[in-house]
Amino acid sequence: MKIKRFYLNDTVSYIRFCQRNPLWQNQLKDVADKACGNTFIFTDRYEMERSEVPYRFEDRIDWNCVPWGDPEWCFALNRHTFLLNLAKAYALTHDEKYRSSFIRLFTDFAANASDEKRERSWRSLETGIRVENYIRSLEFFEDTKPLDDGFMQLVHDMMLRHQKALVEAHNDFHVLSNWGVLQDHGLLLASLYLEDEETARLALSRLDQELRLQVMSDGMHWEQSSLYQAEVLHCALDSILAARRFALPVPESLEKNAKSLAVTLARTVRPDGRCYLFGDSDDVDVSDMLLEAAVLFDDSFLAWAGRSGKDEDFYASFPLDVKLPEARKESRTHYFGATGNAVIELKENSELRFHCGLYGSGHGHLDQLHFDLLHRGQLIFTDSGRYTYVDSPERTLFKGSFSHNTVVIDNSEMAVMHGSWDVEKAAEPLVHDARLDGEYKFISASHLGYLSKGVLVTRSLITIEDKYILIADSLRGTGTHTSLTLFHSAEDASVTEEDGICRIEKNGAAAYLYPLSCGKCTVRDSRISLHYNEMADNKEIRAERTFTDSCLSLTLIALDSRADVRLVPVTKPLSGTVFDKDTAQAVRIKDSSAVYTVSYALAELPNSGFLSEADGAKAYARVYVKKDGEEPVILKY
Repeated sequence: MKIKRFYLNDTVSYIRFCQRNPLWQNQLKDVADKACGNTFIFTDRYEMERSEVPYRFEDRIDWNCVPWGDPEWCFALNRHTFLLNLAKAYALTHDEKYRSSFIRLFTDFAANASDEKRERSWRSLETGIRVENYIRSLEFFEDTKPLDDGFMQLVHDMMLRHQKALVEAHNDFHVLSNWGVLQDHGLLLASLYLEDEETARLALSRLDQELRLQVMSDGMHWEQSSLYQAEVLHCALDSILAARRFALPVPESLEKNAKSLAVTLARTVRPDGRCYLFGDSDDVDVSDMLLEAAVLFDDSFLAWAGRSGKDEDFYASFPLDVKLPEARKESRTHYFGATGNAVIELKENSELRFHCGLYGSGHGHLDQLHFDLLHRGQLIFTDSGRYTYVDSPERTLFKGSFSHNTVVIDNSEMAVMHGSWDVEKAAEPLVHDARLDGEYKFISASHLGYLSKGVLVTRSLITIEDKYILIADSLRGTGTHTSLTLFHSAEDASVTEEDGICRIEKNGAAAYLYPLSCGKCTVRDSRISLHYNEMADNKEIRAERTFTDSCLSLTLIALDSRADVRLVPVTKPLSGTVFDKDTAQAVRIKDSSAVYTVSYALAELPNSGFLSEADGAKAYARVYVKKDGEEPVILKY
C-alpha cells in the first residue's frame, strides 16, 4: 500500500544533511531510545509543554496518565512526537528496534486509547497535532523499509477515526482559539491522506474562518503569545503547503492572513529568530518557520528574517535545492497599533520590545507597560517566562505583574487572576503616542489597572541616538501610595550595584541603570523560565518610592558605558518659576561626544508663561530632546 507524498521526495539526502549535526542525532536517538523502553520525554523544538524529566511505564502504557499532577504531560504524550522521532531514528540507523517500537506503540494506542476519553488522549488539540506526525513518519519508512499492508490498514482506519473526531470538534471556542487552527490543520491532512476532497475543503474553509477571526489587523495573533502565534502560523503554512501540493485551491484570505502572521512574527521575535518570553512563550527559535513562509510567499523580508533557519526542520518540508527568495533587510522598528505592541530597533543588534495593549486569551500575562531590552544580541532585561499551567503559586507568580518590567502600585497586581486562565478586571490599555522615526524615538501608554486605587499609570520610553533609553513613569491620582519599578535580568547576566547605579552585563554586552527619581535600587535573587517546566536563576532590580497624589519617576539606561547623568530643573523663563520635580523634570546626559537634555512634563504647564526651559533648551512642549549645538526636537506637544 503505497502512501501519497506530502513532504519528502528524497529521504536519503535529507538524512545525509541531518548527519552533519551531531547534536541533532544525539537528541533524536535519546528520545527514540527512551521510547523503545516505554520511557518518554518531550524535548522537540516545538513541544508546547516541554518535559526533560523521563517517565517510564513499568507495565502497559496508560495513555491517560497524569504524572506529577500536570495534565500537560499527558497531552504532550498524546501528540506522538516520539513516533516521528522513532521513524527518523530508523531512517538514520536502520536499527530494527526503532521500527518495531513504532509499530508496537502505534498499535497499542489504537487498541487502548479510547476516543471516548476526549479530555485526555483524544482531546481535539492532540488529535489534530498527531496527524502530521503520523504522515511524516510514514514517509521515512516508505523510503527505508515500507510498513506491511496489515499495519497500513490500521493506519488508514486510525486516519478515519481522527477525521471523524475532528469533523465533530468544532464550536465557537475552537473558532477563536489556537485549538481550532491546530485541529483543522490535522483534519486537512487526514482528509488529503484519505483522498476525501470534500472534507479537505471543509477543513480549509474552517481554517480560513479561524484566521480571519484570530489575526488582528496588525498581524498579531489575538492570544498575545509569541509561541502560540508560531504554532498557529506553522499549521497555516503547512496547510497551504499540503493544499498546493495536492492542487487544492486555498482561499485568498487564508494566505493573506498567514503571511500577515509570518511578517509580524518576524518583526516581534528577536533578530536571531528566537521568541521573546511574551505571554505564555518559551525561548524557541522560529527561523525555520519564517524561512518556510518566505518560500511559500516568495517574500524577501521573510527570507532575511529566517536566514538562519536552513536547518533540519526547514528541510523536512522542502528539497535541499529549494529556491530561496533573495534576502532583503527592513527596519524592525514598528508600532502594532491594533494590539499595543511596539519594537524599536537600535544600532549594534539592539532593540526594545514594548507592550501595553490587548491581554488576549488566558495565554496573555499581566504585563502592561512591560519592555524587553536586547543589546548586542544579548537579552539584558526580559519577561520572566511561564514555567507551568498548573494552578499554583508558580503560575500566579510568572503570569503576574511582579514578573515583568513594569510598575506595581501598592504592592498589588494590576488585575485579578482566577486560576491558570481567567482574569477579572483586566488592565485596560490606553496608548497615547508612538513616534518611531528620527534619532529620538518616543512611545507612551497608560493602563487602568490601578484606577480602583485612584492611580493612573503612564509610561513613556524615549530613545536617544541608540545610546540611551529614558523611562518616564508618571503616576497620577489621589492619596498616598507606593510605587515599585521592576527590572528582570536575563539568566546568567551579571548584575552589580555601585553608588546607586546598576550594571547589567551578559557576554560582553553591558547596560547601566540610573534610578534618577528613587535614589537607589535594590538587587535581589529571582527566577526565570526559558522553557515550560524549567527555571533558572536571574536577578531582579527594584526601585521603590512613596508618593502622594502624583509623581514622576525617571530612570535612564545607558548602553555600553557610563555617562555623566543628572537631573536639572524645568523652569518658565518668562517668570522664573521652577516646577516641582513631580510635575516636570529634565535629565542632562553628558558623554565624550555630546550633551543631551531631555525634558518631560506630566501635562501642559500653562501657568507662569507657556515657554519652558531646561538646561538652556527652550520649547513649547511636554517632551523634547536637545543635543548641544542643535535645535530641540519635540516628541510631544
